[in-house]
Amino acid sequence: MKQLIFKFPFKTKYYEQDFYVSSNNFSAYKLIESWPNWPGRWLNIFGTSGSGKTHLSKILGKKIKKSKIINANEIGQDTVSNLEKIECLIIDDYKNNIEEKIFYSILDESKQLNKYIVINSNDSLKDFSFNLKDLKSRTNSFIFIGINLPTDELLKVIISKSFSEKQIDINPKTIDYIIKNIERSYEKILRFLRDIDELSLSSGKSININLIKKVLNK
Repeated sequence: MKQLIFKFPFKTKYYEQDFYVSSNNFSAYKLIESWPNWPGRWLNIFGTSGSGKTHLSKILGKKIKKSKIINANEIGQDTVSNLEKIECLIIDDYKNNIEEKIFYSILDESKQLNKYIVINSNDSLKDFSFNLKDLKSRTNSFIFIGINLPTDELLKVIISKSFSEKQIDINPKTIDYIIKNIERSYEKILRFLRDIDELSLSSGKSININLIKKVLNK
């Protein structure tokens, strides 16, 4: 008899104890950890999708009581007027998708109000082109910190720890197989670990290479 599994919408939760520090993200993590002892109040965290930018920002957001995290495509004029109510504005997934005058107003207002601005983007703000010369000048005032994708070493730690917590013995070669066949992304790894656990419970089978292949190939 199959065990019933109740499925709920997947939503990644970001906890500091779940952030794995390695050579690819050490500098960024130490900077977040050192808040508020920063050399400035504007920070740009950049790196490939899945590298952990949002996770780090969520950690920072929990350190700063009056912080707001908003996707760049949701930024509007009201964002400017609401700056006085918060201490830190975290803009996620910036792709040069904020109207330039509004972007400039956010930076100008935050400077006057002494607020923190954190922008997550795949590329450094230095690499974006702006029509407003004053905006380009302002973005050069950011602290820039880059993150690379997780290393094989880090992925092995994450996967091994997850299986170990469930008291599952997993062959190192099987972990190597997972790493070679999964997208190098924190979120993809977390989804895989959730899905393999769910499939194991629903099928009544222990986690093995066949279940792993089934999850990786779906």
